[in-house]
Amino acid sequence: MSGGAAETASREALAMVGGSALPGGVMMRTSTRVGVAVRQDATGEVVTEGFDIHPPRGRWARWPLMRGVVAMRTALKTGAEAFNVSERLRWDDPEIEDEEEEKLGTLATILIGAAGLLGAGVQILAFRVGPVVLAKEAGLEGAAFIVADAMIRLVLLLCTLLVVSLLPPFRRILAYHGAEHQAITARESGAPLTAAAAATFTRFHPRCGTSFLVVSALVSIAIYGAVLAITGVFTYPALIATRLIGGPIVTAVAFELQRQAARLSHGRWRFLSWPGMAAQVLTTRKPGPEELEVAVAALKEALAPSTATEPESDEQVDDAAAIIDPPGLLGPG
Repeated sequence: MSGGAAETASREALAMVGGSALPGGVMMRTSTRVGVAVRQDATGEVVTEGFDIHPPRGRWARWPLMRGVVAMRTALKTGAEAFNVSERLRWDDPEIEDEEEEKLGTLATILIGAAGLLGAGVQILAFRVGPVVLAKEAGLEGAAFIVADAMIRLVLLLCTLLVVSLLPPFRRILAYHGAEHQAITARESGAPLTAAAAATFTRFHPRCGTSFLVVSALVSIAIYGAVLAITGVFTYPALIATRLIGGPIVTAVAFELQRQAARLSHGRWRFLSWPGMAAQVLTTRKPGPEELEVAVAALKEALAPSTATEPESDEQVDDAAAIIDPPGLLGPG
């Protein structure tokens, strides 16, 4: 094996960690374990907790296109569990989950579910239906309509990210996001797992979920354009149905492209990750030593020995963390 090939193989072997920023800390994930670290508001102390995960292991879960949907849904479920752990650790209250369940009751649970559905509805209207209406009402057709539809969705996404990045409550989360990236890059580069070492790396990473959203918008141009060219149907019901039904397909294809772009991010194909890397200017902030300390602690917890069954192949390991910060499946695709 040549020196360049060996370096690439070594880097891929280490590229097994994904994660996400949390309101008070960071979550890191390997193929079998999740590590959560937060800085407690009351004491300022960094506390950690880990738990094993058991994603689907069947052969079907490794099929191209299918593995993207499986990995995304598994990551979202894991992220929700990590959030609950982080809030319990953050407020240093081991009974917080039981107390909240007692207070909520059936009615409150229904209201929370309704709020979730409302949020999903808003995302569908904003990123699926809205751009279709705007592009069609502008009198665009054919290729011009498809490109305009995708660009409107992408602009809406970037504007949303810009507004969020300017809100004070989210600035700490964005710093944790940057710290998460730097800690992962430090490990992939073989550097010591310390805050000082992580501080020397960039806060931008090719596997970030922000990059995935940009890739999804670009993939949608090809997929929705092909559907329109084949069917020739240009009515509102057909266009909106295509976006709703085709969303998972766009997600799956974008996942495969993101997966390959991440593997080739240090070679001649690294330009594939540039658009998403540029968008991370809006979704990350330069972290300080405190955020980096939390990110490194979460990474060490995730790398601790796990009792979960190891994946059957290296591909499953890669799929588990092909996207560092998984976005919602109702994103701009």
